[in-house]
Order: sequence, then structure tokens, then C-alpha cells
Amino acid sequence: MNAPANLADSVRASVVRIGAPPEGYDGSSGTSGDSRRSDRSRRAFWGSGFFVAPGWVLTCAHVLAKGAAPVWRGERAIGITIGDAAGSAGGPGTADGAGEGGTVLLGELAFGLPRPEDPQAPPSPWPFPDLALVRVPGAEDADCLWLSDRSVLTPADIGLYGWAPGEVRGEQMFFTGLGKATGVVGRPLMLSGDQLTEGCSGGPVLDQRRGTVLGVSKGAGRRPGTGLATPVTALRRLCDAGPRGARVLHEVLSAHDRHHLSRYTGFGHSWHRQHARLGPTGGEPAYGFTVDRRAELYALFAEVEPPTGAGQVLQLANEARNMVLRRPYTLRDHDPRSWREGAGLLYDPRDHSTAEEEPSPDLALEAVVLYAAKVTAALHRSGPGRTPRAVRALAELREWVERTARTLLNDVIRAQVPGVLDGHRAASAARADVLVEIEPDIYGSGRHAWRVALVRPADKDDIPGEAAAFGYLPDADQAAGEDGEREEITVEQSREDAPRSGLEEAVRAALSQALDQCDVDDHLAAVEFMLPRPLFDEPVDGWRARPYDPDDPFNPHTMPLGQRRLVVVRDRTRKDQGFTPECRTRAAAVLGGPLEAVPLRREVPGAGHDAPGPESGQATYGRLRAAAPGAVPVYCARVGSGPGARAMAAALGAGHAMALWRHGCGDGQDHDDCAEFHRRAAELLAEAHSARQVPLHIRTLRNRNAEPADDREESTGVNSTPIDPSSAWARHIVLLYDPPHRTSGDGPLREPPLMPRPPTALRSTP
Repeated sequence: MNAPANLADSVRASVVRIGAPPEGYDGSSGTSGDSRRSDRSRRAFWGSGFFVAPGWVLTCAHVLAKGAAPVWRGERAIGITIGDAAGSAGGPGTADGAGEGGTVLLGELAFGLPRPEDPQAPPSPWPFPDLALVRVPGAEDADCLWLSDRSVLTPADIGLYGWAPGEVRGEQMFFTGLGKATGVVGRPLMLSGDQLTEGCSGGPVLDQRRGTVLGVSKGAGRRPGTGLATPVTALRRLCDAGPRGARVLHEVLSAHDRHHLSRYTGFGHSWHRQHARLGPTGGEPAYGFTVDRRAELYALFAEVEPPTGAGQVLQLANEARNMVLRRPYTLRDHDPRSWREGAGLLYDPRDHSTAEEEPSPDLALEAVVLYAAKVTAALHRSGPGRTPRAVRALAELREWVERTARTLLNDVIRAQVPGVLDGHRAASAARADVLVEIEPDIYGSGRHAWRVALVRPADKDDIPGEAAAFGYLPDADQAAGEDGEREEITVEQSREDAPRSGLEEAVRAALSQALDQCDVDDHLAAVEFMLPRPLFDEPVDGWRARPYDPDDPFNPHTMPLGQRRLVVVRDRTRKDQGFTPECRTRAAAVLGGPLEAVPLRREVPGAGHDAPGPESGQATYGRLRAAAPGAVPVYCARVGSGPGARAMAAALGAGHAMALWRHGCGDGQDHDDCAEFHRRAAELLAEAHSARQVPLHIRTLRNRNAEPADDREESTGVNSTPIDPSSAWARHIVLLYDPPHRTSGDGPLREPPLMPRPPTALRSTP
């Protein structure tokens, strides 16, 4: 095993003991006088953690559980012990050196995932990802470990580190162990090798070959020599948790990369310099994207604006790979949230652990330089409003690109760099949209399986193509949704069915991840919800991809989907039944226009829902089948149950590909504007003319009808003005647009729901 020399000693300086705050903590001010103090009292020991940036400790969320409510309120109620008075660590699989001394600082929880519903009764085991970032004032000079920039972390030979209870009560011993890590993207790492001991949860899992942190130890297995760890890539979940989480992650990664450049260019210990000394034995080439270049480039990335999402990073990385004749990556496998992770995809990304041929050092450097040039150009294109500091940072990034490009061995690539810097255009080929598919409740359990996928035309390149899954975007040409074949790339699917009331929460993380991958440059991904007919009235246009933040009500990532994006409903039943000739004819007609309204229930516009002698289901089918090719059924009430459901089934059976209704109105006496709704809907369809424009009109109406309660903070006055009477008819409006399409690949077979799962075989260590 090619472990960097003195790796354990280097790691030990960064690994901390986490426990109760020192004596004198008053529980309210979060301080005991000077926050830096030496404390040798027998304080409670909770577990381990490690510095990832000056003033920032990464650990497991369950390690902080013993701090209960004060910790999760953000009080400075966490004791962080740095250093010790003991000697060096022992050999692999040992705990050595009494850790009674050291400097104790007070820390505060900045972010924990997932947050417990009741901090006084924390879950056990703690759900994935089980991570926490602790802000530690006064630790600005701490030694920090080097986080991996790769998305594919395993298999890898690893080192395990942490603090464990010593033989003397109140003392801790430093633990070191060796093993192997395996796993798949988006799941915990499985560890095998030396047994993790109590107290090591929250400690780092290091790639022995590179000296980079791959994960955070989470727990020991039931079988000897096994364990579980959270990969560092799970920190991306902070972006999915809301805008504050994204800000914390960007702050930590930026501070991390600035720190390591400062250490590399200064004196004393440096992870980059230690790795560089190994040369080829540590996987470090003499030429290429070497550690000095990584340290400098990542520190420059830390100074510029972060990417808009994973889609932008992956698109630019793929464009760079294409220019050096490398096969592109797919959104299925990678979810980079920072510029540094994009560069990590371009050099030796699989650590020579697969049969796939890896780029040579010169190809890797060429790809990284082209990628950095594309990042520079993309940031220049979004330049208005940038601060002087950001302008200066962008100029320095450009200077790095130009300077490094002069060292490239390939004259052709070197000659392309100036053009990339000055002429980058919007990455239109990266566009895709999002599908949320909810399965029917076929077993009568009251629960539903679900799937979130990216949708794109199947005849495009590996990179998602022009977003045209619906065929209605204003700038879209012939679309995959228009009776064409489209590819669906599953982002995530349910492992356990969810009740109807919990569907939004169940799909939120996967939906956020999918949207982040698809929002590239000027393309804002649309969302289609493929629902079983009993769920047609589910208010999916009001779902949020990330939790609402009352302090930032107009954050684009937390707004209701239908107020920002184009949102439509599709019919899950048609996936099983197939698209009929009638449906193909009507889909082509509404796409070309003109459109005209036809009542879903004939008697309602004139006589209301209580009209005598309502139209029979067969008569409804015959009338709607005979309607004009561009006819669109409209209805002022719900269609998921009752008379509206029967009429909607007739409309879909007659081949209609578009329909309008309201999910917030019943078939009873809760509204009296039936005639107005049908009249206004007819006017909307006539004005829109074709199916391409209807979703845009619907989004406008949803914003005009956003209720004060939608902001969940009426006192702020954000949206407290009365709804515009001229648009009140469209409150809770739903658009079904379900043109024929063919999907490549078959969906998975479903099994009957299982009994509740027994507790996991892996247990968390304190």
C-alpha cells in the first residue's frame, strides 16, 4: 500500500475530539469568557471530527446528538479539543497516546443533515447522509485535511482515523486503521479491514494513495472488520437542503482551497507538497495536472462565483473532454456542485481501478485548461453586477489559463484556448427537462412508488440535448414529445412507497438534484408530473424543490415550481395503455393550433353542477370524440374523483392531449363562477393559439393568483395584496399536456409492498 510517509502523524494534527462544552458554559451566551482555553476536566466525550477549512470541522450529525436541543438551536454548545500532549500514533489497528490535554474551543452547529424532528429524542441509527459542519471561532490557524475532488471515490485502500476512549476514564486514545472502501455513487461507503472502535464516528476516511479525504466514518458493522462511512460527495446534499445550505457549502469549500494554496506556497506542512514529494509512487505525474496546478486553480475557483448547478459544471467538463476526444460523462453518474469537482472529472477520475482507459497526463492537463477557459468565458458572459473583487479574481483565473496553456504539448489544443476564452457561447446542447412519475396505488395500501428522471430526445448526443420533451417551449423546434422517441435517465426512484400526503417531501431531494443538473445557461428546465388519475388534483404546481426560507421568499430555488417553471400533468394510465390514433391526431392539432375550448361536462357552464339530467359518460365520450381536432376540454372543478373523473376518463379515451381544470374546487357549492371559468379559459386558449404557448400563459396566471399563504409569512407583506379579480378565475388551475411519445427502455417491475424493515445491521458508534 503506497501510503504517504508519516500520514498518520499528519492526520492527527487535524482530527479533533468532540464533546460537551468546557466548565463555565452558561447555555445561553454560548461562551465561558475566552473561547480558547486549556481544559483538563473530565468532560463528556461524544466522538471525533476533523478540520476541513480554517474554523470548520466536519463530523457526523449523530456525534452531536448528545448535545440535544442547544446544539441544534445553533448555540455555541460544542466542545472542540485540538491537539494533545501525547506522542505519535501507533501502528495500524491500534489506539495510542493519551489525549487528556489540548486546547478546547467552543463550536456551533452551522448545518446538520438530516435535522432531527426532536433533538431531545434523536433517531438511531441516524439517516443518511449523517453529516454536520461545525463553525469553530478561534481555529483560523488549524491544520486542515485535503478533501477529494473526485466523484468516483472507490474502490480504494483507506486509512481510518479517530479518537477512542482510553484506559483511564476521561482520556482518549488516537486510533489508526487500514482497510478498503467500496460503494456506488450516491450511497454510503462500505468499509472492510481494521475494526472501528467506539468514538471514531466522525473521523476521516483517507485515500492512502493520494492522502485525500474520501469519507466520514459513520459506524461499525455487526461483523468484525466491517463498517460504514458517508462519502464526502454527500456534502452536495447541503445544496438540496436550501439556499443557506448552499451558501455554507460554498463558504467551506472556498476556505478549504484558499487554505491549501496558502500552505503550499508557505512554509511548514502542506498536503499538496507532501503528495508531490511522492512522485509516481503516489500517483503524481511529473507532467500534467500536478498538485501545484491543482492548488492554484482551485484557490482561483474559490474566488469566483459558484456554478449555477451541476448541469453547468458537467456540460463544461464534457465540452472540454470532447475537445480532447474523450467520451463524455452522463448526468446519471455525476452530480458536481463546484468548479473544482468539474476539474476532478478530467484527470485520472477512476484512479486506474476500472478497465476503462484513462487519459494520459498531457490529455488530462489539456482538458483541465480547456475546462478552466470555458468556466472563465461562462463567468464573463454573466458579468454584469460582479463586484470589483470578483472581476479581479476572474482576471487572475484567465491569466492562469493563458499561462498554463503555454505549457501544453499539443499545438492544436494550445491554439484553441484563446478562442475558447473569448468566444464561448451558451451550451444549448446540455438542455433537458424533468419528469416526476408517481405510480398508481395498485395494492390498495394508500402509498405510491415514485421516480424522478431527466427527459431528452433520444437521438441527441450523450449530453442532454435541446429541451423539447414537451414540444411547447417558445424556442423549440421539432420535439421529442411530439410523437418522437425520448430518453429517460432515472435520477432516483423510491425504495419505499410514500403516502399521498408525503409525496412532495419524498421526491424533494431527487427533484432538486434533477433540476440542478438540467438548469444550464439560459435553459430553465420544465417539469412534467406523470400522475395516476386519482392524483390529478394533487397541487404539484405548488411543490417546492427545496425548503422555503422566509428570510429569502423570492429565492428562485425555493419558489413553488409552477410560479417559476413550466409545469404540466401527464396521464400515467396512458403509459400502460399506449397512445391511440385519436390521440396522435389531436396532439398534432393542438400543437399547430388554433385551439378552442369545449366543456368537459356539457351542462356545467350554463346550469352548474346541480343541473338536472347530467350528461351520461357514453354521451360525454361521443361528444368529446366529435369535437374539433384543436378542441381542449375545460372544467371548473376537480377531476380526480366524482363526476369530473368520469368525464376526464371519457376525454382521455377520446384522445384529447390537452385539458384545463382547477384542483382547488369541488363539484358542490364551493364556487359560483362556473360560467366565468369556461368563458375565460376559452379566451386564454384562443389567445395562446397553440399548445406551445399555453404553459407560458398558465405560469403567468399562477403568479397573478399566488395567495398570501403561499409565502407562509403573511406578516412580511411579501404577497399580501388581494388577488387580481381579473385572474381569480384561474386560481389553482391545472394544465394537462400529454402528447404521444416513445420511451427508450422499460420501467422496473414492481413488487408488493414489504413489511416494515428491521433495524439496520450497521450501528453507529458514539
